[in-house]
Amino acid sequence: MRKYLILVLLFNSLQLLGQKKIFLHGMLRDSTSLLKNVHVVNLNTDKGTFTNDYGQYRIVVSLGDTIRFSSVEYETVKKTITDRIYFSKKLNLVLENKNYVLNEVVVKEHDLTGNLSIDRKKVPKDTIATMGKNLSSLIDDISKKSQKGILNKPSKKDSKLAEESKRDTDPTKSFNGLDLGSIVGGLISLIPKNKSKKKSKKQSIQLLKNSILSDFGYDFFDQLKIPEDKIYAFLYYCSKFNIDELYEQESKLNLIKFLEDKSNIFLEQHKEK
Repeated sequence: MRKYLILVLLFNSLQLLGQKKIFLHGMLRDSTSLLKNVHVVNLNTDKGTFTNDYGQYRIVVSLGDTIRFSSVEYETVKKTITDRIYFSKKLNLVLENKNYVLNEVVVKEHDLTGNLSIDRKKVPKDTIATMGKNLSSLIDDISKKSQKGILNKPSKKDSKLAEESKRDTDPTKSFNGLDLGSIVGGLISLIPKNKSKKKSKKQSIQLLKNSILSDFGYDFFDQLKIPEDKIYAFLYYCSKFNIDELYEQESKLNLIKFLEDKSNIFLEQHKEK
């Protein structure tokens, strides 16, 4: 009878003890450092917290509660509050990093090999790009012809403006009937234009040349038979044909074909010089 009463009292005391809530605290870390912002949740009460910058946490628990420790980068751990944990009021853990399995990567047949003579044969025919380059060449030719014409023979408008400027600035002429608009126009034409845009374009071209040289390397241009001291001149020549668009689109096969075509023209022009 006496033993029975002792067992009943012990059972009741344990039951009351299990219902009593305490603050459980501890520290979380991995193999090298303390872990912050790890979620700590009491699954029995649905209440939780997270670790601070020093990997420390504190949460209310009872005997028998299950605590979950979770983070995106680490394996989730669940711990049941046993008598030992309950009376010590402390639980430190070391979390393990998650291992993510990447999807299988299939190397397609048209991927680059690094050999120019092989890669250029894999470039698909792009009729739209060919039409665009032909149109660009046509516009460039028209522009050169028009510039040549202006240099050889000034237009009537330019001749008239020059004549008016000469008349208005002649110190022997009378100031009566002076064309103020012509003087203002002449003065405005003497003001140097803003070169910030040209400078910006020059900087962007230099950045593009450095990027292409860094990506392809000197060996690539050696295969194109471009001398090392002519690489930057060649890339500057290519910058006139919207090479930046191909580079930004990351179309390396088309870019290789483009550089190969332009290298032949570039080398021919330098032979003539």
